[in-house]
Amino acid sequence: MMAKKLALFTMGIMLTSLSFSQQDTISFSPAQKLDQEINSFAEEGLPILASDLTTLYFARTFHPENAGGDFSGQDIWKSELKDGRYSKAEAVAGLNDEWSNAVIGVAQNGRRLYLMNQLNDEDMPISGISFADYNPTEKKWSDPVAVDVPGLEVNGTFYSAFVSSDESFILWTIPTTEDDTTSNDLYVCEKKGDGWGVPMSLGSSINTSLNEISPFFDSVTELLFYSTNGKGSQNDYDIYYSKRIDNDWSNWAEPIRASFNSPEFDAYFFMGSDSSAYFSSNRNDSLSNLYLTQVRIEPIMDEVAEEIAEEPDSLLAVVEKNTKKRDPVLIVELDGSENKNKSLDDLTREELLSDNTIIRFVYFEYDKFNISAKYVEVLDDVAEILDNNPDINVTINGHTDAVASEPYNQILSENRAASTKEWLVINGVDPDRITTVGFGERDPYASNMTNEGRSLNRRVEIFFDKK
Repeated sequence: MMAKKLALFTMGIMLTSLSFSQQDTISFSPAQKLDQEINSFAEEGLPILASDLTTLYFARTFHPENAGGDFSGQDIWKSELKDGRYSKAEAVAGLNDEWSNAVIGVAQNGRRLYLMNQLNDEDMPISGISFADYNPTEKKWSDPVAVDVPGLEVNGTFYSAFVSSDESFILWTIPTTEDDTTSNDLYVCEKKGDGWGVPMSLGSSINTSLNEISPFFDSVTELLFYSTNGKGSQNDYDIYYSKRIDNDWSNWAEPIRASFNSPEFDAYFFMGSDSSAYFSSNRNDSLSNLYLTQVRIEPIMDEVAEEIAEEPDSLLAVVEKNTKKRDPVLIVELDGSENKNKSLDDLTREELLSDNTIIRFVYFEYDKFNISAKYVEVLDDVAEILDNNPDINVTINGHTDAVASEPYNQILSENRAASTKEWLVINGVDPDRITTVGFGERDPYASNMTNEGRSLNRRVEIFFDKK
């Protein structure tokens, strides 16, 4: 019996195809550009997150505060995550010089960093990788120690690597000829006792006649992510992913192009244990910036697939019932007492300006920040209030549910507040009268354990106040 292919949305995940064996469906949320605390006027790339999910390392190029200045190599920078927001990035002391510097691996304890390049006796960089250990007593990183990899041969000038957090394998981008513009392939070497094995090719399922670069492998999901220009335009690098088969580094499922790619350069994908993923892209810019997406991986169990094959119509009905949108109404809270039937027209000026008045509205679909047509009437009322009361300003607070990671939800909440402001500005409200704030998932209105609660948390709230 042939299993029917269905396009179903369940909890925001598209089930693209089904079979009789257990498999995973993978989807990505729309890419969000990280804010100016991380992205600068210079170039940012090679993001890598520590295992505790609080420290983001990346490489910055063409920045005057780099050790070599604007045009001499790249430096290692970092930012700390707290309450869903990243701190202003700063260069990592003790690890940067006038050459190209980058973190390519963070050990699980966070106290060992693997670094691109080795230094020879003249302190000149040569091909290979090193590691540095952090001394908490002296609060500084050790001098880099070279990692000996037998059989490592780098032709040309370009190469890169990724070291797993458990320090059990190294993935390599290695040019196979001196023409490193068309010959970069992916390799792996595994830990062998106290040393390393020789690099082995990931095979023809991954490597093409052009370039494969920036590999990342997640040992939990067995997914390889990398960038290639070998499946389209030679000038267009896209991020692909593939599942490893039978624990064999040379056996891979057919690579799939990730949905968040742009027509420009996309590479250096890294996924944290919370499924938040970072990558570098020069979309909408001449230099690359760092972006954030959320990876959603849903297992489809055998018994579910069999039920679909046998009774597809009944399952479709169940999915429609579970995903049917409720239309939350305007909720006005006055001094702790909620009223779901009140309109803005019902409120007196004193009630509008009261610190205890909370107006919840503009609910969003999962992972979206565009304004739905059904809330236009409420926004019309907001614009009219501001038009009739030129001495009143408004604050718009954006919120999310708790499904994705904190950093992703923080950006999403800011976008929800910003899109609400944009709608008001387009309709004649002075932008200087509107303040926006993103709260991420930190201030839920309802429980995140139910569909209804999550839908109520995907909201904006407004507060009127005098100038």
